[in-house]
Amino acid sequence: MNTRAEEDIYFAKRDRELIRRLHQGSEEEQRRRVRELSHMRCPECGARLARADHFGVIIEECPVGHGMWLTEVEMRTLARRERNSWIGRYFYRPKPVV
Repeated sequence: MNTRAEEDIYFAKRDRELIRRLHQGSEEEQRRRVRELSHMRCPECGARLARADHFGVIIEECPVGHGMWLTEVEMRTLARRERNSWIGRYFYRPKPVV
């Protein structure tokens, strides 16, 4: 194989790798932007979630009223405090009498 053909193969291979890296970088950048734009936003209307105190537990809620978002720790804290509510009964179901 002559030197010119080897150079062409080398540069074509290098260019393909550079293009792959460029595309990969832009995909990661797009994912980062989407994460940044959607973080702490209501999935229904896109409004920024507001922090609110419910029974001593700070949660995030849609200011328009589309819902609330809780971590597992926040849910269990509410359930422990409100054992007679639906959430308390869900997490702390009464043991069946045998």
